[in-house]
Amino acid sequence: MSKVSKIIVTIVVIVIFVFLYAIIFGVRSEAGNKTPGILGLVVFAGMIGAIRAVWKKDKKEDEDNLPDKQ
Repeated sequence: MSKVSKIIVTIVVIVIFVFLYAIIFGVRSEAGNKTPGILGLVVFAGMIGAIRAVWKKDKKEDEDNLPDKQ
């Protein structure tokens, strides 16, 4: 995956997180709560996991860049 596509996917992940967080916060504030609670933390952890998965290095890329040992 190229860097440009990784950046685009990261931006999409962040936009989805903001959208879901706003929904959670809105629903919980209507119920009388002042914080998004555990569900907000779960969505945040999912965003972090998704971003880490996108930017994870491939082992194949590392092997291709190594010099040949003969």
